[in-house]
Amino acid sequence: MIAFFTNLCDGFAALGVLPKTWTFASGNLKAVTDATQSISASQSLPRVLFAGVVCWQFLAALLFGWATVSSLSAGFLDWKATNAAFLVGLGLWAGFLLADEMLKQYETEHSHVLFFMAQLLTLVALYTLPS
Repeated sequence: MIAFFTNLCDGFAALGVLPKTWTFASGNLKAVTDATQSISASQSLPRVLFAGVVCWQFLAALLFGWATVSSLSAGFLDWKATNAAFLVGLGLWAGFLLADEMLKQYETEHSHVLFFMAQLLTLVALYTLPS
């Protein structure tokens, strides 16, 4: 959720909605812009990719919130909501891994692998540990 908000603020700063000196911004738009320069991409590609990531993060946050609320109100884990949230979350990390490989961003790939593995391990734990 924090990554979503810092990315959103980064996007708003790039659009001029927030000042460029806004400190609660991720700086990820610049990282995406720098990464896509290696493939001679159009000027708009980094912004489109970044907007897609922000939307994907928002969807993941909504689904994890839905899974939490529906599980707490039911008194047990709502598997449908939980699986949907993890599917979107793991898909985001998998997308990052593919982009890292295609753009040869090996420095950031390591952290994306760790986040993917942590989220996958959490899902496996939910399935295997006693309730």
